[in-house]
Amino acid sequence: MNEPPSTGPKNPTDSGAPPLQVKPAAIEEPERERKFRVGVGARLYFLLFGAVVLMGGATVLAYFTFNETLQHEIRLAEYSMPNLINSVDVARKSAVVVNGAFRLVSASSKEEHTAVVEATAREIASLENTILELEARSAFGEQTRLIRSNLEELGKHLDVIKESSVRRLEIDRALNVFIDELGETTRRVERLLVQAIDDQAFYLVSGLRQLDDKIDSIRKRASEDELTAYRNLITVNQSSNLAVLLLDEVLVLADRQFLTPLEERFQSAVRNFIQAYAKLPESMQNDLLEENLTRLDEIGEGPEGVIKLRMEALLRLEQEQETLAQARTTSESLVSEVNNLVEQINEEAIQSSEASRAAAQTGILLLILLNVFATIGAFALGSLFVRRYLVRRLVGLASAMREMASGDLEVPVQVEGTRIVRPEKGSAHYLTQNIKYLIWNDEVTDMARALEVFRRYAHEVQRLNLVEKLAEELDAKNENLEHALENLKAAQEQVIAEQKLASLGQLTAGVAHEIKNPLNFVNNFANVSIEMADEIDDLMKQQDNLDLEEVRSILDELRTGLGKIKEHGKRADNIVRSMLEHSRTKEGEWRKTNLNALLKQYVDLSYHALRADDNTFNAEMKEDLDPNMEEITVVPQDICRVFLNLVTNAFQAMNEKQKKVGGDYLPTLSISSRQLEDHVEFSIRDNGPGIPDDVRDKIFEPFVTTKEPGKGTGLGLSLTTDILLRHAGSIHVDTEVGHYTEMRVSLPLEPPAEALSSMENKTE
Repeated sequence: MNEPPSTGPKNPTDSGAPPLQVKPAAIEEPERERKFRVGVGARLYFLLFGAVVLMGGATVLAYFTFNETLQHEIRLAEYSMPNLINSVDVARKSAVVVNGAFRLVSASSKEEHTAVVEATAREIASLENTILELEARSAFGEQTRLIRSNLEELGKHLDVIKESSVRRLEIDRALNVFIDELGETTRRVERLLVQAIDDQAFYLVSGLRQLDDKIDSIRKRASEDELTAYRNLITVNQSSNLAVLLLDEVLVLADRQFLTPLEERFQSAVRNFIQAYAKLPESMQNDLLEENLTRLDEIGEGPEGVIKLRMEALLRLEQEQETLAQARTTSESLVSEVNNLVEQINEEAIQSSEASRAAAQTGILLLILLNVFATIGAFALGSLFVRRYLVRRLVGLASAMREMASGDLEVPVQVEGTRIVRPEKGSAHYLTQNIKYLIWNDEVTDMARALEVFRRYAHEVQRLNLVEKLAEELDAKNENLEHALENLKAAQEQVIAEQKLASLGQLTAGVAHEIKNPLNFVNNFANVSIEMADEIDDLMKQQDNLDLEEVRSILDELRTGLGKIKEHGKRADNIVRSMLEHSRTKEGEWRKTNLNALLKQYVDLSYHALRADDNTFNAEMKEDLDPNMEEITVVPQDICRVFLNLVTNAFQAMNEKQKKVGGDYLPTLSISSRQLEDHVEFSIRDNGPGIPDDVRDKIFEPFVTTKEPGKGTGLGLSLTTDILLRHAGSIHVDTEVGHYTEMRVSLPLEPPAEALSSMENKTE
């Protein structure tokens, strides 16, 4: 079918042309002609009416088919399936009842035994009810009678096992009590015997019963009676230990045949330690020991002792195993009958299901034929009307809209159903044009006309919005640049904070070493103080021969030791306080500080920190500190970072040189200080590899480092410079490649204005 040409303009916006003026008469359809058209809605209603008629026919066919299927499903649901469910339930509950016999034998506590008995009783009662339901609903009387008979026989076996297992659990509880008592008795006997044996052995060696007794002669303490008493003690100990081991073996024994030999061995061991104990002198006999040995015999051989109870428990367990074997035979018969019942009921359910399936298949075949006819009709209508008449036109409009949305307002819009020229009536061309007009003139054509009008106006609006859009983009880019600058500043502050914390981490081993020394002094002087206090206590006991001069001497030594404890405790406290100041990330306070002590302390900390990483590193340290230097007003936590950075760099440089050079190279660090007229000066000099000339002038810049990648951030000396500038100080470097590096730090005696302002605010 030939489609009418588009009436939309090809180039609505030529360069330099005036704003577009849309002429509605050229695009829009006269209102009076819309009354005589057949729109998309009417055509779709006609198609939907045909689909409803087709659906009604399918519904009637489905009703008759599903009604036949429903009759078979009702028989299956009301008769076959309940019987099948009950038969499966009988099989499941039978398995639970059979398993109850095994659970009764394996029950390890009275609570578990009671729970198994109650659960089994519930399952038996439920199983009997299910069998009654099967008897009432089906004609399987013989199978249910056999199942009931086997169930009654199995119940008798369960009663036997239940009674026996109750007594066996009582025996197990009694044995557990004996186990605890046996352990306590064994420990008491062992403690008493070990003490007696040690005392007798000590007497045989030293001749002393007590430390303050007179030493007996070798003839007396090595006499036959003393040696016999020692041997009898050993015999009592060995025999009692053997008796305990035999009782332990009885408690874990699983075969009753081996119980009698163990009983005889236990009796022999008891006789041995009783006879050996009776031969001991009265001075070595102990009522408590005798009582515990007697109790050990009663635990093993008493009427309700371990051996008797274990014998009864094993006997009952054997009887339960025999009954369990009989129950297993009965359960096999029960399971066989239940399986036969399930198979018969299952066959009945299968027959009902097959009849239902046959009726459903007939209905499905008829519905498939009807659906094939409906599908062919729908495809024909969709191809002729929907795809060609609606979808293709809507796709064209959607494509034009997408191109317009992407910014191309020059895309042409195909406007169909518009009559350009109306020929004379009666001519063939007039008739053809009117038929096309009736077919294509609908709501989709109205959408095309509206889209063309929108395209023309949007083209003009696009020109007006271009300048505003460019201005907004420029503002957005400026805002992004400001955010990027703020993020960069925040990242720089974070890197500086991490550098400070990293320096603290390097001192961990040094701090541990420095604190360990005063702690060793404190511990040693504390031990000496305790010994001196004991000596004073001994002297005070000798009131008649009390030597006051000796007491005063001990007290003087004690005061000296306590003074040392206080001195080294204060030293450890100073180290911890320095570390706390170093770890603070907030701005510190200005105060007078002994910089000589601060420098020396961080030299020691840095040295021991490096030795913790490399214990082969050793360095000689030389000091030339001005003893008359006065305290300077600084921020201690900042100045300690300055000293730490410089000293750590020096030690690391010397360590690297030692690894490369080796031989007779001795790392040497020299520190010195002096006070001049208006400032103080500190020097830190090492005999390391020096600083290369190409980086010497840039070492105080951020991210400049002479270390290998991954071993330095390049921020240490940059932070050092910032701190010294804040203190109105300075830093200078003097170096010679391969020989030395010297860092000279200068600080003013008078604090800067920032320090004075901070201290005044603190005072207020």
